[in-house]
Amino acid sequence: MRKDMDPERFTTPLIKICGLTDVREASFLNAAEADYAGFVFYPPSKRYVTLENAREIASGLTDRIKRVAVLVSPSASDIDKIQESGFIDIIQIHKELSTEVLKISKLPVWRALNLSSLSGSGETDRPVISALSQLPEEYRHKIEAVLVDAPDFGSGKTFDWGEERIAGADEQISPESGGTEGKGVSFILAGGLNAGNVAEGIRLFKPDIVDVSSGVEGEHGKDENLINEFVKAVRNTAAGKGI
Repeated sequence: MRKDMDPERFTTPLIKICGLTDVREASFLNAAEADYAGFVFYPPSKRYVTLENAREIASGLTDRIKRVAVLVSPSASDIDKIQESGFIDIIQIHKELSTEVLKISKLPVWRALNLSSLSGSGETDRPVISALSQLPEEYRHKIEAVLVDAPDFGSGKTFDWGEERIAGADEQISPESGGTEGKGVSFILAGGLNAGNVAEGIRLFKPDIVDVSSGVEGEHGKDENLINEFVKAVRNTAAGKGI
């Protein structure tokens, strides 16, 4: 949890709507006052968009909504293209994160971890700390947030939320772990979130940001009503109405 957040106060997580694929979806995020919009630059994904597609969609977003590029094991060339585009604010990286990529990244980086449970993937009982400690110390300050997702990102499934396996998500992220502008590293909860379970996710993990994709999708991409229901559930929970 960011050190500028009061742990004794139940604050409203910021909201990221990920996987935009259509220009009309920008207006849904604007009306719901989302905080982040995610664009998936990973061809195997059904939510894949080209940089040109993403730019067109992003042009319809209000300035307050930050644009997040979602990448899987990107190369240095991939990072260069994203940064040269000029409209992306944050880079979210799944799977491999090379030293070269981290070195050339000028934008804040969200490090995504795909886990079966937060208390370990068979190698460690503290996966967040482990993932951050493996990064070169001189570049850790570039990591703005750690995003915890299900093993198969984009699957619409959660990782194991069993209380005995949580092991204190926010306790694994401290100001000493890294982070930009002296704020420490933020914690992002993702993976299978929807209006029906996000209150429980917030109660268990106390995330700084919640990230939803399939949970706000209908038959033809993002659904305006589902987005509004999700946003309402998040804000009602933080207001003490959904606990």
